[in-house]
Amino acid sequence: MNHPNRFLTLGAACVARLSLPVLAEDPPAGFEAYALARVTVTAEADAVDETALTVAVTAEEIKARNAKNVAEALAGVPGLRVSTGRKNEPTVYVHGFDQSRVQVLIDGVPYYETNYGKLDLAQIPTDNVARIEVTKGAASVLAGANALGGTINIISKTAGTAPYTEVLVEGGDYSTGRFTATHGQKRGAVSYWLNVSGQTSDGAPVSGSYEPRVGVIQQKNPTKNTPAILEDGGSRENSDSESLNAWAKLGWEPTAASALFLNVHTFDRGKGAPPATDSVQVFLKRPAFSQFARIPTYRDLGFDLDGRHRLAPGLTLKAKGFWHEHVDDYESYKDQEYREKIAVSRYDDTLAGGSLVTEWEAAKWSTLRLAAHLKGDTHRERDDAYLPFAESSSITGSVGLEDSLTLGKGLSAVAGVSYDWFDVSSAERNVTDGSTGDFVRQDPLATPSDDQVNPMAGLVWRGPAGTVVNASVARKSRFPTLSQLYSSKSGNTALASERSVNATLGVSLPVGSAVRLEAGGFWYDVRDLISRNGTGNLNVYQNVGKVRMAGFETVLEVTPLAGLSLRADYTYVDAEDQSDGRVTDDVTNVPAHKAGFLASYRLPGPGTLFDLDAVYVGSMYSSLPSPAYPKDPVKEVGGYFLLGAKVTQEVAKGVRLHVAVRNLLDEDYESEAGFPGQGRTFAFGAAATF
Repeated sequence: MNHPNRFLTLGAACVARLSLPVLAEDPPAGFEAYALARVTVTAEADAVDETALTVAVTAEEIKARNAKNVAEALAGVPGLRVSTGRKNEPTVYVHGFDQSRVQVLIDGVPYYETNYGKLDLAQIPTDNVARIEVTKGAASVLAGANALGGTINIISKTAGTAPYTEVLVEGGDYSTGRFTATHGQKRGAVSYWLNVSGQTSDGAPVSGSYEPRVGVIQQKNPTKNTPAILEDGGSRENSDSESLNAWAKLGWEPTAASALFLNVHTFDRGKGAPPATDSVQVFLKRPAFSQFARIPTYRDLGFDLDGRHRLAPGLTLKAKGFWHEHVDDYESYKDQEYREKIAVSRYDDTLAGGSLVTEWEAAKWSTLRLAAHLKGDTHRERDDAYLPFAESSSITGSVGLEDSLTLGKGLSAVAGVSYDWFDVSSAERNVTDGSTGDFVRQDPLATPSDDQVNPMAGLVWRGPAGTVVNASVARKSRFPTLSQLYSSKSGNTALASERSVNATLGVSLPVGSAVRLEAGGFWYDVRDLISRNGTGNLNVYQNVGKVRMAGFETVLEVTPLAGLSLRADYTYVDAEDQSDGRVTDDVTNVPAHKAGFLASYRLPGPGTLFDLDAVYVGSMYSSLPSPAYPKDPVKEVGGYFLLGAKVTQEVAKGVRLHVAVRNLLDEDYESEAGFPGQGRTFAFGAAATF
């Protein structure tokens, strides 16, 4: 399919700084958004991102959607799409950039598993999230390396001026339940914040209109293909899960010029991995592997230390140090009934590093910011318990300099450049006997390195009556992940870094006192895209891609009367493969259309709160033929429309009851080919705040 160039022109003609409407502009009294979470030194310094396309999701909108985890909270954001496939793991896409190409942060600290460059965002509960800030396209050079498609910064809650306590319990169908308890307060210079939560479910339903189909179990060693119905409807096969999570924050702010915080979080999740409905592969030769699998351990532990100090008038320093550990086990089963376990593989990863950001108000019209980031990744893996761990380690660094300039009345500019580098310090691979699978030795592997220079520039004009016009252009890059370099079946140590030129331009315009219109466009030119060509199992990662993505976003916010808030949004993305020797111009996993709607109304008198949200995602390709596999089939996932609703009633001061339903129309859909989406579910809960 050839895409018309007029959309490229349109994309260059219009991206706004998109802010989602919420019932309240500020969080409720009792908690605040963590001030040291942002890349900039000062909490109010959002101007560094005002030249880019930025979306903010607040705690109030998260409640309105009854989003239990970060993946659910992001599903309704304009330009973002969330899909769930293998390993029962959601993946977030930002204008077609998958999650491994977007820098995900918790309170400004990188958050990912070191092998694949991404983590399961469904394991992060929203109970302690004050705000999620998404920057699409031209993220600040201060953010660090690997923000090819932008950044997602998950900002936690912290104590406000008054003591705060909240408890919530919720239950639903399929023995689904969750709880959360939160307490925090400030006492003089000291503050603390504690949150614990848990979730459990016996499974998730598929739609009542789902029709089972015959798939195939592809067994290797010996080769044997067996027809089978891999999903028969009702409760989704092997979809149970449980989690226990905790956050803690201890702060010391002796003066207005100084602050020091210790942040600790642990996310511990166990889950089934529902099989695909079309085919499942089982490799019996040791070390064995199967797509009939369970993930009993998926655990993350993080310690972050943040400090900020004003060294002199106009000169402030902020520092972060962090240590994160990720552990997950993957249990492979021979049979569809999950009775015969054939292997247990494990990943054991650590991520450690720090950053320094200095802000200097050099003049009334100029603020200089210098950021330095350094982190070390260590990945340890074994394909089964009888094997030793094979280890690979790398160092990633970035130094960025940025100047925010006031050019005249209402007009400001940002210009910056970063130098990013990546160096693999060591890598090894387990070698096993080809016939028995016995361990033989560990071989050292090549240790590549790379560096990139990434400039950016942007303009912001603030006109009368709240009108804002902005523009940005940036060169961004992303280094290969350790999995792409060293995967035993598909790794390639000769990979080059991915690069992209990203441009945005937009306007935010109030229309009277009750309406705001935001419209904008984006244009991305991605080079050296890393991909595994085709659907084969043994094909390796290659720099085969040149992809151009362009489009526009529109958001209409209306407050027609007191207590009623409406928002409608639409995103169009035109993606075109321009790689040499391509078989098709089409691109996988980029739907052309996405739309959303959110309405909130508080009934006068009893104060009953009604929330309604809807998301439409257009059709997309999940598999396409490629130069290496020109006869591969074209697989397309149909579009779908999901509707959710929530009713909340305060029955006493600070005590609320709610009922929520997801996929209200019980639509049968797939966000990824072969993986049916969740059918209609209900939840009933009670919360108390005091």
